[in-house]
Amino acid sequence: MSAPALTQTRSALADAFGDARRGWARWHSAAAVAVAVVAAAPAFAPDWFHVDGVAAAFYQALAATGLMLAVGLGGMPSLGQGAFMAFGAFGTGLLTARAGWPLLAALVVGVVAAAAAGAVTAVGVVRLRPVFIAVTTWILTWLVVIFLLAFPSISGGAQGIVVPRLFSPTTHYELALALLVLTMLGAASVKRSPVGLELRAASAKPAAAAALGVAASRRRLGAFVASAAIGGLAGALAVDLAGVADASDYGPFRSFELFVAVVIGGAASALGPAVGVAALALVSAGGGVLADLEGVQAVRFEPMFAALLLLTVLGLGGIGVVPAVRRVLARANARPERRTRGSTAPLRPVDGTPHLEARGLEKRFGNVVAAEDVAVDVAGGEICALIGPNGSGKTTVLRMLAGTVTPDAGAIELDGAALDAAPQRERALRGLVRTLQSTSSLAGLTALENVMVGAGLRRRHGGSIRTLVASPRARAEDAAVREAAFGRLEEVGLTRAADTPVENLAGPDQRLVALAAALATRPRVLLLDEPSAGSSVEDVERLRELLGRMRGAGVGVLLVEHNLRLVRAVADRVVVMAAGRVIARGSPAEIAADEDVRAAYLGRAAL
Repeated sequence: MSAPALTQTRSALADAFGDARRGWARWHSAAAVAVAVVAAAPAFAPDWFHVDGVAAAFYQALAATGLMLAVGLGGMPSLGQGAFMAFGAFGTGLLTARAGWPLLAALVVGVVAAAAAGAVTAVGVVRLRPVFIAVTTWILTWLVVIFLLAFPSISGGAQGIVVPRLFSPTTHYELALALLVLTMLGAASVKRSPVGLELRAASAKPAAAAALGVAASRRRLGAFVASAAIGGLAGALAVDLAGVADASDYGPFRSFELFVAVVIGGAASALGPAVGVAALALVSAGGGVLADLEGVQAVRFEPMFAALLLLTVLGLGGIGVVPAVRRVLARANARPERRTRGSTAPLRPVDGTPHLEARGLEKRFGNVVAAEDVAVDVAGGEICALIGPNGSGKTTVLRMLAGTVTPDAGAIELDGAALDAAPQRERALRGLVRTLQSTSSLAGLTALENVMVGAGLRRRHGGSIRTLVASPRARAEDAAVREAAFGRLEEVGLTRAADTPVENLAGPDQRLVALAAALATRPRVLLLDEPSAGSSVEDVERLRELLGRMRGAGVGVLLVEHNLRLVRAVADRVVVMAAGRVIARGSPAEIAADEDVRAAYLGRAAL
């Protein structure tokens, strides 16, 4: 390695160590001590402490932590984790017991098989609604078990497949604990990373995330595959611990149990799945006591107790044990909201002079004509208002421009280049960004995190691997994205709410957060749908000033708006629609004087 490269590496390591030291808190020290105590437990534990049983619980927690990536971050309620554990278990068991493969090589194949099964499943489910994801993965679990039971030559029948053990129970205990801790740390890192933010954004409000250029399907597919691979790893190692691969261990109840553990502990918490597994272990112990009293098998009570525990958590709001505890601690240690951190960069002037032009747009929904021969254009540094009564087709036009609705006819160009077939992410990268008519803030994220989703659109070093290893470029980009997002919050006057969950803000402030997120993408042309809805006079004035700054930065704005006072104050041109057609164009004064417009839309009102 050359001297400059060595110096750069040392500097990067020093920076990473410094960041870790500055971020270290008391609870980190407590957690490290707890892990050390648990790791040393086999050396001094009493006779009733069964190392192999605890190791099996660790592998269960490992599979549940992997499931958290799909359920908690990706918003995909998978009930198929037991099936992916089965792929890892039987892939490893068949190769070691019948082909004589060494465990490590068979382990790799088992994990790859689980990941491949996860990829095939994900391709079919990532675009589905949550209820259909749950049903589909539940059916997958049944299919895998039915297949194994139907072919005893593969599954070993009622006896299972006897697997030669490589590791002792104590070795499995330490290995399972280490893998669990590493997976939890990785999950926590992913949650805070750009990938995690995009996953959480897509889970909270898919349409709003897509409008900011989030590649939701790709991110969700990656989360699902990673979840399946971790499940396969847990299944493969659990087989070596048990010494047998038994199809009955991976039935539908195993998948349900893992899902319940994630929800009980906290679906979006890296620690939550392990806490959920511990809670289910206590339930199982309680079932054992009741079974002894009734003189029946304990396994009869476990599904009932697990279901009751899940219903209890859902009835209390569904946030899970770990998030609930954190919420209580946060209230106890509440601090004043963060204020500004000094001056931040103003809106960045756009490159060149953007020009969005649409011609002959048409869209029909059955017999309803939503848009017919609509033409609209917006230049950089110009605000064009698109107005009309409800149902006139304004939002349909915006959706066609943004790429969420495909026109039946017409052409859309940005800077002379066709956008007709471009997906939303490509349009956003080219500078065409839209806000939604409804409140499009991303629940579950803070105001700053909402804006960081938009600011992350143009990241170059925000991938999963760079995030996990905390590469110097990724960390530098993280800081730049955070600062840019804070600047956009300052632009809309909401720095005081940077650390506030966005759902706790008033409706107008949520709209401003969504607008700040759109501005953070560095748009060249911005499509705004009813940004002043529900706003007070002061809120509208703040929006008017912001639109003026956007015009000064060279951003082109197509504004769909019912507040005619705001339209008159900011619009350079006005386009009026009625019944899907453009009926007038001109300056605000010209439109106000147009009798056809007055008859069709304004009535006795005036601009």
